[in-house]
Amino acid sequence: MILGMTIALSGNCFPKSTNSSPESTEEETTTDSPAIHYLLKEIGEENKKQVVYRDFGDGSMLYTQRAILNPDKKIHPVMNEAAASPYGVTCIHVTYSLTPRDWNGFMFITGRLAGNSIMPELDFGQHDTGFDLRGATKLTFKARGKTGRERVKFYMGGLGGTTEPYHDSDQVFLTDEGDGFITLSSEWKEYTINLQRADLSKIGCGFAWVTSQIENTSLQTLEFDLDDIVYHFDTERHDPLFLRSCGILPLSDERSFINNFAYTYDNALLAIAMVKSGHLAYARQIADALTYCVEHDRYYEPGPLRNAYANGSPVSFPGWQSPQGGEFAMLPGFYNTEAVIWYEDRYAVSINTGVMAWAIEALLTVCDETNTPGYLDAAVTMADYILQNYSTNDALGGFTGGEEGWEGQTEKLTYKSTEHNIDLISACTHLYRLLKETKPQDAEKYLAAAREARDFVLAMYENGCFYTGTGTDGITINRANKPLDTNTWAILTLTDDREADGRWDSEQVYAFIEQTFKVGEGVDYNQNCDGQWNEGTAQLAVAAALLGKTAEYERLMRYLNDAAEDDGSICSASIDGLTTGFESFIATEGGGLVAIPWVYDHRISLASTAWLAFAQLKANPYFVSNETVALNNTSLKLNVRLPD
Repeated sequence: MILGMTIALSGNCFPKSTNSSPESTEEETTTDSPAIHYLLKEIGEENKKQVVYRDFGDGSMLYTQRAILNPDKKIHPVMNEAAASPYGVTCIHVTYSLTPRDWNGFMFITGRLAGNSIMPELDFGQHDTGFDLRGATKLTFKARGKTGRERVKFYMGGLGGTTEPYHDSDQVFLTDEGDGFITLSSEWKEYTINLQRADLSKIGCGFAWVTSQIENTSLQTLEFDLDDIVYHFDTERHDPLFLRSCGILPLSDERSFINNFAYTYDNALLAIAMVKSGHLAYARQIADALTYCVEHDRYYEPGPLRNAYANGSPVSFPGWQSPQGGEFAMLPGFYNTEAVIWYEDRYAVSINTGVMAWAIEALLTVCDETNTPGYLDAAVTMADYILQNYSTNDALGGFTGGEEGWEGQTEKLTYKSTEHNIDLISACTHLYRLLKETKPQDAEKYLAAAREARDFVLAMYENGCFYTGTGTDGITINRANKPLDTNTWAILTLTDDREADGRWDSEQVYAFIEQTFKVGEGVDYNQNCDGQWNEGTAQLAVAAALLGKTAEYERLMRYLNDAAEDDGSICSASIDGLTTGFESFIATEGGGLVAIPWVYDHRISLASTAWLAFAQLKANPYFVSNETVALNNTSLKLNVRLPD
């Protein structure tokens, strides 16, 4: 388990997007890319639901707090929210030891988080913490009883009655027949609460159940299961959104702590993929989420982005405040039910130069098509943070890796990454192009940064190989572990760059990749060739298309399309535990750090699927000019030339 500082239990909500156009409608599929079809389906499904409960720790769940209905009773029902389920990975298992004339139940509510608190407090309508669910047409959930004789009443709303200042706007029961109780089947069954006529403008209780001994006289202990408690909308809501980065894992798997992680890099790729495939409303949702996170960090002034956020909307719940007293971007983590503590991952809360560069590129790519000033402003804010904090003045130049750790305790990363600086070439050049007419002085600053990053990248080149970067001294080149992506990404950014002419050779780099990383019809992450890294194989396919290597491109695409799932997604790697040659660090309960191998698994990956989409579209995600080159009756934009 990844451990760190404790904060309040997180989740997501759905404010109206400030940047998306109000006339946006559902996206139409207009591409033949199976990977794009998958991504569209994932976003579209999230847009038409709001989740009360889906799987333990899911970042998209609303109503994360539990309020017992009859707290004065000595015996309370117990809800195990991490029980095994045939739907996803977990369900809620309720156990209630009945005593004569006893009754009880639970409400699923939002609660309130004061700015000086680390745990939410229950709110029964005294504060403005309800959600606006207007547009929802039904609430569905799955349930089953242990014996098939369990009688339970289910409903939504009703919090605060009619007397509290912020009481719920309505209350709707599963059934109005008799006393509202139903008898559960011993088999799973889906139930529907019809909301067509409900006033859903303020709902603080998203779901509730209640039962009594009088309704269950044949039972001494009542047991039943709940799962997939979801509000459904007929039309899509284009609110800020991050997709989960990896396929969900059972809680017994030690890697499951990242089940609710939406990595910033992955979602930046997603935004660019949506632009490349012409789905701007979806691209704007991701851009809105990135912009919100830049502007609403719980600790930092506007400037940096974290490496990951909770999946779903990053916007904090109504009534939840950061230590500074305002709303804040939700971070991912893991809730330990035994210790009653919320843990966060050290890497997820940290700041990475390359990750921010990709976010800048994503925002500017969406800005190019939508002309949304807020996206450009957020990109400038991040770029300035990088230039102020991670620029160097040593012999090699370039930018350092960022900083790791929890706020107020971060350690500067003094190594320089070739990959990060490649990303900055694109991001800073893109900023230069957008600002050179309106803010020429700022534009020149970003052009100088792009050149600094490029000079460092070219200093890492030797005999067809772009090395990973430097050691912690920022000078000594790390030649030991040779990663694939520094070489594929160099091709994507430096091709057609006149200032780089004669300082590297794309044919030599491509030959080095073939000689060093090839595994079967795919390629590995590094030179040990222990399996195929699907994300990297897709990157190489884009590079092959850019260089006009039609046969190589088609060979790589045959492998990738065969490796893809039927729904169009693809796993990170062909095997579990694909090594990279690098390590990552986790925090222990004692406060120390432990190094563990950084590996990729055979697990559905958002980043890999986005790169597969770029490969299928023959689209370069890095900033490019309007020049094009014919490729198999398609066209692929070439990279921009930095001006002399």
